[in-house]
Amino acid sequence: MPYVVLARRGRPQLFSNVVGQEHVIKTLQNAILSNRIAHAYLFTGPRGVGKTTVARLFAKAINCKNRSDSEPCNVCNSCIEISSGRSIDIIEIDAASNRGIDEIRELRENVKFAPVSVEYKVYIIDEAHMLTPEAFNALLKTLEEPPHHVVFILATTEPHKIPMTILSRCQRFDFRMLTQSQIVKRLKELLALDEIQVDDESLSLIAENADGALRDAESMLDQVLSFSNGELNADKVSEFLGLGSYRLLDNLMESIIKQDSVKSLETLNSLASYGADLPQCLKKLVTYFRDLLVYKNNPALIDASETKLNRLAEFSKSISTERLMKIVKLLIQTESDIKQLGYERLNFELALIKLARLKDDVIPLDKILVKLEDIESKIYSGIPEPTAEKPEIINKISTPIETFEEKNEIIEIDKQDPLKAKWIDILKSIKTKCPPALHAVLKEAYIVSIDDATITIDFDNKYKWHREQTSDPANLKILENALSEIMGKPMKFSIQSNNTSKSEEKDEIPTSQRDMRLDVLQDETVKMVLDIFNGRIVDVKK
Repeated sequence: MPYVVLARRGRPQLFSNVVGQEHVIKTLQNAILSNRIAHAYLFTGPRGVGKTTVARLFAKAINCKNRSDSEPCNVCNSCIEISSGRSIDIIEIDAASNRGIDEIRELRENVKFAPVSVEYKVYIIDEAHMLTPEAFNALLKTLEEPPHHVVFILATTEPHKIPMTILSRCQRFDFRMLTQSQIVKRLKELLALDEIQVDDESLSLIAENADGALRDAESMLDQVLSFSNGELNADKVSEFLGLGSYRLLDNLMESIIKQDSVKSLETLNSLASYGADLPQCLKKLVTYFRDLLVYKNNPALIDASETKLNRLAEFSKSISTERLMKIVKLLIQTESDIKQLGYERLNFELALIKLARLKDDVIPLDKILVKLEDIESKIYSGIPEPTAEKPEIINKISTPIETFEEKNEIIEIDKQDPLKAKWIDILKSIKTKCPPALHAVLKEAYIVSIDDATITIDFDNKYKWHREQTSDPANLKILENALSEIMGKPMKFSIQSNNTSKSEEKDEIPTSQRDMRLDVLQDETVKMVLDIFNGRIVDVKK
């Protein structure tokens, strides 16, 4: 007797045998029990998840004369003929090769004839999205009002290609991808029929590569059984899938986590010597690190064997989420580089070396923002950070001096000049009522005069940009509103237009208006910003 592949031998003959589509099965069974059989159905979903199988089961169930509840009996003539594909009333059409208007016209003529031996004539149109627009138009009327003895079931992997006029005439059922545990369980049941014992790790590898398609998993299992001559284990499966040794791939993941570039390159060399498909190995690494990333944040979301879960638990203790995200991004980028440029082994090796040098430390965003605000204030103000000698300089000044600190800056107040002292008080008060950048600009001004309604200020010639910013109507309005709030009455800022004489009197300029003497390229703060944002200095302005 000829060999029948697992995908055909394992095809469910009862609704209860269907894996992973409970939401669809329950609805169809209830429809059968309540005798609410629709005239058209649309089954959508990925390949290999049971669309055609469920369509055949439904056709068998609605035509079975001895069904138990909603399950077909599988012993009556109708069930046997449908199961074996011999029923002339269950017509399966491959729309990929019968997609024209002529085929649909023929179908439209044939639906008029009553079924020969069953109650319902069922048309199963597979890959329905492949029909031409003309064929869909020819099917419209028949699909909307077919004879009472006809049921249409359209199956497709691309429902977006089905015209809305067709979709609106069908009951739609969306089939889901199967989980790894569901695929592994079903493969075990199939292997039990042949009394073959296989470890969970081997079946997990097959399930991972099936991408949720049970049919793909069954086909792979058939091939692996032939490849391994019945002796199925994880190493044989990984060798068949082009992953080299399964243990080597696990070792490669461990060496990446430990940032051991020497061991990583040695393991990659072993995989290459083993004849492994390096792009496939890289893809598997991406999957492994994705699983590890998700496991570290929510273990309940990982669908894997117990052995793999234990390994993920072990690895997650020695790596941070931040570094995991960097690893996944780098591996995905390497995968893209290989597709575009080739050089599979070279790009893989470069990635392993980069992974070994990834830094695990990450500066929190709030600290970055605080530091950037500090840098912004210093750039606008032009005041360098205080040095250890500054208190000594202050003590040597003969006139009475009072100091206060503002954002690590020491501002000196000359008590013998009440006007300057008043200006410093205003700057301190206005700081909390206007944007930091605007306050930093205003600090470069010096007071000329003050009366009940106006404060006149001026800028040195070297602070032309500061004068422009303060003179801007929008900025001036903000400053005047803040000043009025502080003084408790309406107040205006007046900016003196001619400051030539004052600019020449350098001794009259407060010490808070000293030139910026910051060496930008050597400043540690600037270096930190360049490092954080991987930036470069384009221009330096005072």
